[in-house]
Amino acid sequence: MDKDTFLLRDTIKQIESSFTKDGWAIIYDSYDSRKDDQTLIYCCLVDSARIKKYKLDSNWGIQSGSEGKPSIFESYKNGKVITTYQTFSDKGIEPFLFSKYFSFNDGYDSYVDISEEFILYFKLYEKLQNKQSRQYYFIDELGELDEVIIVEPKKIRVKLKYLIEYISIRKMYLSICFDFMRLDQSNLKDMDIEPMDKNFQSDYYCYNHLIRPLDFEAGKNQSWIHGKVIISPKKGKSKGYHFDYENSQYATFITGYDNNGNEILQSCKREDEKYFILTYFKKEVLNKYYNDPTKYEVDGFHVKSNFFILKIDNNVADYVPVFLVELGMLPYKEQLHWKQYNIPPQKGISSTYYRTMIEGNWAQHPETPDLYFKYKYKKFNEKWEKKFGWKFYKPLAKEDEHLFTALHIPTSNNVKAFCEQILTIVKITIDRLNEAEFSKVIILDPKDRGITKLEKFLKVKEVEIPEMITFLRKLWDLRSGLLSHSFSNSNKDCKKAIEYFNLKGNNYAEVAKDIFIKSVFTLNTLENFLINDYK
Repeated sequence: MDKDTFLLRDTIKQIESSFTKDGWAIIYDSYDSRKDDQTLIYCCLVDSARIKKYKLDSNWGIQSGSEGKPSIFESYKNGKVITTYQTFSDKGIEPFLFSKYFSFNDGYDSYVDISEEFILYFKLYEKLQNKQSRQYYFIDELGELDEVIIVEPKKIRVKLKYLIEYISIRKMYLSICFDFMRLDQSNLKDMDIEPMDKNFQSDYYCYNHLIRPLDFEAGKNQSWIHGKVIISPKKGKSKGYHFDYENSQYATFITGYDNNGNEILQSCKREDEKYFILTYFKKEVLNKYYNDPTKYEVDGFHVKSNFFILKIDNNVADYVPVFLVELGMLPYKEQLHWKQYNIPPQKGISSTYYRTMIEGNWAQHPETPDLYFKYKYKKFNEKWEKKFGWKFYKPLAKEDEHLFTALHIPTSNNVKAFCEQILTIVKITIDRLNEAEFSKVIILDPKDRGITKLEKFLKVKEVEIPEMITFLRKLWDLRSGLLSHSFSNSNKDCKKAIEYFNLKGNNYAEVAKDIFIKSVFTLNTLENFLINDYK
């Protein structure tokens, strides 16, 4: 063993850093290498009334496995026995960890538990493989998991900011107690080491370092550090970081221009004079929500999740208007997402949003082609089933329902987004045609597929709409090219579809919009000819 190792230089660095690194604190560590290298780190909470005296020496005031469990004390007063229940046997010292050992007929078990009060304060969510390996998470306002405690068989770490908040709210001190010992057979003189028994003390630690030859183990020398580090509460902290709603943060957004032409930025904090102030955003702000439809839902008037609802006007083609104070209802992290897409003032809100959300009239249908298509799709299928007794479009499988939620006009000329949306619109229309019901009233050829069956069904109903059938076939051919990865090096049918839709490579959003519009025309046409009996 080299000199620095024997002198426990590595552990002294840990002491000087208060056992903290990268935002985490080690509060428990147990290591024993054949008794030649031993480590024990433990911890407890110390009341502010006792801390001054507690700092004077290296004694822990607590012992692993004997943490000061609930106790009953008996005393005498006026000749009578008085029984007192006390949560912890040593007043002013509160356990933060509990070493538990169990012995039973079939064996034994042991593990370390963390203070239940700490877990309850933050309402931590526990995920565990077993009692020796588990994690605890704080769930924030957006439902995101923040890892707070990591429990391993021989080590426990806690995220420091949570510890600081907890002891600050309770006005208590965290004592990280430690015991390090190493034995070595090298000669102390040969390593130029003198025996010592010395106390080391600062504002935040106190320990004793003992170096000596062992009389009871001939030829061995001992280097032993025993003491504690004190982590203090933050003075003046009376509220928790994670529950301090009165001091919530509010981002600023562009709401106009001043007399010099500079943009005016205003906080989104809810105040009476701000209720009808608008701010505007690029359509790309919605991509985050469209791209994760299992978490979020976007319609003409809202962005929704399990953790927030934001009122928006999604009925304008080129931007998203939002009333400033509505953004103040979002968690701050979500406000920052919107802030990066904030743009200068635009031309106001849509008439649909005004009639529905301001005047309070019955909900109007959305105005943009993608949202209106989704609205019309549902209404059309309901009307069709009411008249014919079966759905024109078969319901999506449960695992595909998110596709409908996420369907939208791409917010930019992005080929990937275009391909995803075209595949989806084909999946919920052509792929979901109720061919089984069509087949009951038509004469089938072996090669007949969805669109052909629809065409024959319409002829039985004395309806012919060649332009609509052509649109559906070209849309199918475009989709087939995407699936076969021949979109850029197109096959014959896909190339004709590209020409039909006038797809040029820099107009993906425009073409997608046109496909949504034609899809709405398809639904309107079928409704007029077959549901409303209009010819």
